[in-house]
Amino acid sequence: MLTEKFDAYGEVSPAAARDAREAGRTASALLGRIGQVVFWLLVVVIVAARVIWYPATPAFDVGNASTPKQAITR
Repeated sequence: MLTEKFDAYGEVSPAAARDAREAGRTASALLGRIGQVVFWLLVVVIVAARVIWYPATPAFDVGNASTPKQAITR
């Protein structure tokens, strides 16, 4: 069983407090890493879906310079 260590004024000693903080820092780092992986996985899935389902063809017909369309002028 773990016992907490106290200094002369009744505060938890820094060595004992540091051990508890290191465990929290490790969990925080792990959650941060998991969040980054989930974010980039979501980016890859969205970009892949965009490439697969929406082709890169333009939505409008672009003519070439040899066949100009008539412009209506007033």
